[in-house]
Amino acid sequence: MRFPLKNALQLAAMIALSQVFLAAQTANVKTVSIKTPEPEAIGVFYYLDSSAQTLKRLPKEDFKRHTGGFGSITQSIHVSGNASSLSVGHADQTVLVFKVFKDEEAAKAKLFQFSVKGSDREYDLGKWKHRDFTPNEGVTINVAKFGESSYKLTPETPLNPGEYAVTLGPSVFTFSVQ
Repeated sequence: MRFPLKNALQLAAMIALSQVFLAAQTANVKTVSIKTPEPEAIGVFYYLDSSAQTLKRLPKEDFKRHTGGFGSITQSIHVSGNASSLSVGHADQTVLVFKVFKDEEAAKAKLFQFSVKGSDREYDLGKWKHRDFTPNEGVTINVAKFGESSYKLTPETPLNPGEYAVTLGPSVFTFSVQ
């Protein structure tokens, strides 16, 4: 039994047409990648919510610098209120994202754990004893590039539940770990 030429041409045309439709459908499929946005403001800290790939701005707090003591003088930062308005889960790896004007400023970021005293939170900046000043280095952190124009700050070890402050110069931003 011979296969008619007419049927062969129709089959070839249908195969070619189906290949064109398949190629057109493949071209319309786009790969969607979720990219975490970078901070807009310079000198402001954000919490990276890894589950939603969003940045949550940390509250900026008013603070008072306090100096006191006898024999040795302690300089500390006091913030009103016993808890930050931003709370993050303990199971999360805490990642804070920030943007600086000059790249070398990123290394100046510091993370401190507050002591809660009544309705206030405080952390020591350092102590003077005679003429020697011992600064509080805070929580050990890593700072690395994040995206094209920002940095991420991560604690070297998971944070314990409590109140925390992060600073880069004259501003204090806070968050709580549950």
